[in-house]
Amino acid sequence: MPPQGFLSIFRHPSQKSGTVLSEDDHLHIGPLPWIANPVDLTLEDNPRLYRRSDATPIELFFDLFFVANLSTFTATHEINNVTALGAYVGFLGVIWFTWLQVTLFDIRFGRDSVLERVFKAFQLGAMIGFASAGTRFTTRVRDDNLWAFQLLSLMLAASRIQLVIQYTITLVFMHKHMKDDAKGVWYTSLVFWTTAILYLALFFVFKRPHGIPSQIWIVWFILFGFEMWTVMGISCIWTTISFKDTHLNVRMSLLTLIIIGEGVIAVTRIVNKTVRPGGWTPWTFFHILGVTTNVYLLWQVYFDLSPRRLGRLAQQIWAQLHFPFHVSLILLLEGSQILALTLDVTIKLKYLAQTFSFVCEENRPSQDRAIALIRSTIADMEIPFSRGATQEWNAISRLLEDLAKQPLCPDVRILLNKATGMRIEVDTINPGSLVYTEDLFSDLMGNVTAALFSSMDITPPVKVDISLLDSDQLLQMYMKVLGFVYIYFFAVASISMALFGAFNVLSRLHERKLHERRIYLALSTAVRVILAIFLAGLVSFVANFALAYSFMTSPIILYALSLTLLTGQLFSGLFRPFYPVQKSNWLQFCCLTDFLTASHPGETQPAGGSGKIAESPSFLHLHR
Repeated sequence: MPPQGFLSIFRHPSQKSGTVLSEDDHLHIGPLPWIANPVDLTLEDNPRLYRRSDATPIELFFDLFFVANLSTFTATHEINNVTALGAYVGFLGVIWFTWLQVTLFDIRFGRDSVLERVFKAFQLGAMIGFASAGTRFTTRVRDDNLWAFQLLSLMLAASRIQLVIQYTITLVFMHKHMKDDAKGVWYTSLVFWTTAILYLALFFVFKRPHGIPSQIWIVWFILFGFEMWTVMGISCIWTTISFKDTHLNVRMSLLTLIIIGEGVIAVTRIVNKTVRPGGWTPWTFFHILGVTTNVYLLWQVYFDLSPRRLGRLAQQIWAQLHFPFHVSLILLLEGSQILALTLDVTIKLKYLAQTFSFVCEENRPSQDRAIALIRSTIADMEIPFSRGATQEWNAISRLLEDLAKQPLCPDVRILLNKATGMRIEVDTINPGSLVYTEDLFSDLMGNVTAALFSSMDITPPVKVDISLLDSDQLLQMYMKVLGFVYIYFFAVASISMALFGAFNVLSRLHERKLHERRIYLALSTAVRVILAIFLAGLVSFVANFALAYSFMTSPIILYALSLTLLTGQLFSGLFRPFYPVQKSNWLQFCCLTDFLTASHPGETQPAGGSGKIAESPSFLHLHR
């Protein structure tokens, strides 16, 4: 066995006679090269680019940095108004389009080498730079966050300059053996030279403290679109450097899977926040089941519609649609979490209201016993007041002390007004104290509500002194936040369902005998479009406050998305008779999946036209 040196990887598989190695197997046998040639010269008269069918470990590691960046931004930015939503989409665009351009290079020209790992280390450093600037990123450029926009512009310029260097190195290798196709690489590097200069120019623009538009950062998105469409357009002209036979589909699917994994983490957070205080109850189980079902069905529907192969144009459209899809997916998972926590808050507030009613019933407890019951009910909620709810705790303590100093439910004598026939309640002990006690109860309910939401990291967009607000103002403030969450949740749910319809069309355009299956394609797509319209229609509930409040405080809101996703899958199953296949069985006819079978270890597939046969151990390879 040869000695293993610095940054070297050795792999010595026990091979049977006649085993054909994939490009990846050849790549890792022997010492790691300082620099790797992306051109396969096995066939001297027909040189081609190496192609892989799977994502490499370093690519997956880069994906983890992307999602870690996203998680950090989510933890420091609540989506509680339009401005916060715009900032969320803006920052996600910065890291997503950077990830996309790195991926478009890796899947076509990336080969493991010392130099490639050095480049990847710089790309990971750029992601860390994005994360540091994300803490101060907003939709408007101000004096206090100017440095964040400067840093983001600098990181964007640096990442594009690195891509220029990588494409230039590839150009050197291709110039000798693939001279005509090297022109496409040269034009691609020119695109990134142009955008790098423009990002750098924006860095100097942001250095001016005054006189710049507050939303000039939108220019970034113009450049993102220019990069994406020109790079993909160039690949259509020089087809050798196109995305055909690359693992672009696998990369998009893996990133989607990791993002859905963030939804799974959100489920565990909900469990920690709702189950910890009093253990499992039927309601907490029902709420958590709703969020879990949403995550599971989103995963199932997406991977049922994820194609193994696509046509050139369909593949590019499919990849581009993943930006709005990933935005919608992230917002759906975040919205589901907030709605589930809101339902938990609603249940606790109902228990507190029942306690208020109990202490004023016919056989009411003593004053001390009543106050003890109210304190016990609040204590059972196990509100972590130290997590941003210290003001609420001080107010609750003061209100409980005030309640203990007077009758909670004064004796009332019912009088009958003979002139009007109306029954009038008169306090026979302390006239006027009944109204005062009701105000104290109302203020106590309002402060407990604010404490519950604050402890679950659901806060209004503007910090206010709650001591200056009465209970109605507190509740109205939080209802505005929840109303906004309700609107964006069903808006992005509608967008996601419409995108599933688009994925359904794109994933079947490459199929043989498409004309025989057009009825199935039309029906299954139409159902998803109708469901998207239905989800968008639920947003109209906000016009009726009573209806919206009733829906938002009902567990059915968590299952609305699940039911629509399941309906789309069920109708796809019912339309199977319009999908002619050579072999059919009852499972294919009735199951909810889209005729997908997972590839198994040892299944052989062509390795991107290089003349080799590649082992495909990935369970993410979906076949139709």
